Amino acid sequence: MFKAITLEVSLKPFKQTSEDYIRDVCRKIFTHWRPLIKEREEISLLLWTGDGSELLDYGGDLDGAFEWGYFIGTANLPLWTDGDDPALSLHVKKRLYIGNPPKMTYGILKNVVRIFKEEGASFFPDAKIRVGSIFDIGPEFAISDFKYTRHPEICSGAALDKLCFVDSTALLHADGRAYAAYPDGIPEGLPFATFLGAQTKAFFADMGFDYIWLSNGLGFSANPWKMTGKIFDGERFYPEKLENTAKKVFSFWELFRKACPDVPIETRGTNNSAGIDYATDGVPLYGIYGADFGIMPPPNSPWAAINGNYGLELAGHMTRICDLPGGDYLFRYYLHDPWWMNSPWYDRYDGCASDVYLPMAIARVDENGSARPASRFNIFTLDNSRGDMPDACVNEAIPHILKAEKDSADEIPFLVWLYPMKEYTTSKDGRDLSEMYYGDKFIIEAINRGLPMNTVVSTEIFKKLPADVFKGRMIVSPCVSDGDTVKALSKFVSGGGKLMIYGTGERLASCPIKDGAIKIDISGDPAALRENLAAFGYDIRFETQEGFYKLPVMAVNRSDNALFFSVYNPDTTTDTYMKFPLGAPVLLGGETQIVNGYAKYRFSRCEHRECRVFVRQKDGIIPAHEAAPVSAKYRRRFNVGGLKDATVYYFPEKYCDKFIAVAVNNADKTPELDEDWTPIFDEIMGHGFVGEHKNGKLSFLMPFEKYL
Repeated sequence: MFKAITLEVSLKPFKQTSEDYIRDVCRKIFTHWRPLIKEREEISLLLWTGDGSELLDYGGDLDGAFEWGYFIGTANLPLWTDGDDPALSLHVKKRLYIGNPPKMTYGILKNVVRIFKEEGASFFPDAKIRVGSIFDIGPEFAISDFKYTRHPEICSGAALDKLCFVDSTALLHADGRAYAAYPDGIPEGLPFATFLGAQTKAFFADMGFDYIWLSNGLGFSANPWKMTGKIFDGERFYPEKLENTAKKVFSFWELFRKACPDVPIETRGTNNSAGIDYATDGVPLYGIYGADFGIMPPPNSPWAAINGNYGLELAGHMTRICDLPGGDYLFRYYLHDPWWMNSPWYDRYDGCASDVYLPMAIARVDENGSARPASRFNIFTLDNSRGDMPDACVNEAIPHILKAEKDSADEIPFLVWLYPMKEYTTSKDGRDLSEMYYGDKFIIEAINRGLPMNTVVSTEIFKKLPADVFKGRMIVSPCVSDGDTVKALSKFVSGGGKLMIYGTGERLASCPIKDGAIKIDISGDPAALRENLAAFGYDIRFETQEGFYKLPVMAVNRSDNALFFSVYNPDTTTDTYMKFPLGAPVLLGGETQIVNGYAKYRFSRCEHRECRVFVRQKDGIIPAHEAAPVSAKYRRRFNVGGLKDATVYYFPEKYCDKFIAVAVNNADKTPELDEDWTPIFDEIMGHGFVGEHKNGKLSFLMPFEKYL
């Protein structure tokens, strides 16, 4: 269950700045989102005032005005005028979000922070209420005289609309302007990290902010959206630059924390994986996590919503949560965009919740050998580009978020990614750069081609856990050289564990694990990892129409003694065939066609389906649907029909996983129970039952607890 919820919003809904108007907006926020945020330990508002330049410019005067995010499009471009084509791209000229945007002062901003906390305490008196502010490295969100006029020397990263991103390792030129933390101006050569930290400390103390969100890769990479950087130019790696680059990245955190020791830090990170970040920009993530900087790890990237690359979102997220700087990590959902005239819920997702269910199926294996889903949730943002907060979008999205939370992982599923964050992001060997870069890209593409991998464990945790934690599971691992990890993997394989190792041909040839593992060369086809699952009993195949090649992205997590299938299907003419060790998985809420022992499905764009039944039988159609219990004894009933001399495996909910009640007639009468079922324990599925030679329709019944 999420213990903390963060609501992200720009200043655009505050179209007037009187106290009453501000209070009304805050009340609307709490009223809208009450079903999601009630009964949480912590509720936060992350305020997208602008791009953070208001923090850099702050000189201590509460009556001073500041630039904020009142545009649509890149704020640091020219302003659209009446003589321009109204269809002109927002990447060419910006537009005002309303005709007469309000002027903002630091005093007004302080009022927004105060009023939100007051209203939050009134609505949710038992919750901790926080307000955070952001700093972003790019030109999108507000006019920045600091970044693009006074101190362009700090902007040497990737570009958006020809305006470059801030490099957090940069040094500032001298500046005689008075700032809150530097009343005599900025001295020549002052590290940007030191200035940002000192200004944050002063600004937050005056405004009442509680934490800072470092956006779009700040503190990690100045090229957050690219798979190139200071160490990799797209064609060759420069390992000679690695040590110095990694040292500079790490120094940002040291310098920021020295200047601002107490403000909690939350991070957006880049769009990439930990291995790609290290191979391109020397981001020493394991060292940053372990240095007690008081940071929250980056969440899932929002780019799956933008370009449909769910493999990048899922794989990247797993690499960054396998080890943690604390016990928590967050899932972030992209609902509206306050700058670019898009509301992803409608115009990127088609009103489908794929980017809720897929990343929420992700879990990490923790130090106790338990599957841990995200414990914190951010929704970005509450308002759209016009500053509106439409009711429909809230009401449509919340049920999916709550369902994904309810169905999140509580056990380790059948497939686990072993990820060497420490080995990768502390490596001094230039030969490792290519391995981690192309290895991570290989996994990204494998997920995009249907590999149902959504659980990760770090090598540091894996080698300390008892081998039986992963009994019956399949592990996918790069070829690792750490001695203790190799020993742990060898023990896993010798005990019957199922292992797939990927890497370059050269690395695989020297892999210390010689026997008992399937080895896959990353120069080959990624659609190979999924195909090799069949050797371990999990056979997933796709049949596409001519000219269509985008395959379903699938996550399969264990929750409450069931499997939950979450699917994003970019081509709804694709047929999916699945056969698992126990038979064809029968998903509730539709019909399953059995073809040569496989369950055949034609998924819609987004699916989230529960599986408690597996069937082995000849071809046929098996409907599986929820039904009304119509009973004072049973709280849940679902029907499975079309059985023909079938072997059926059934797994009840966890609270009654040793209780069997299967009716062979309608449950609205006194049910006639079929008692010919044998208890089993499956290493993946848990406690359940198997029945042989079943025919027709069966009703599976789960009782109220007092009848157990």
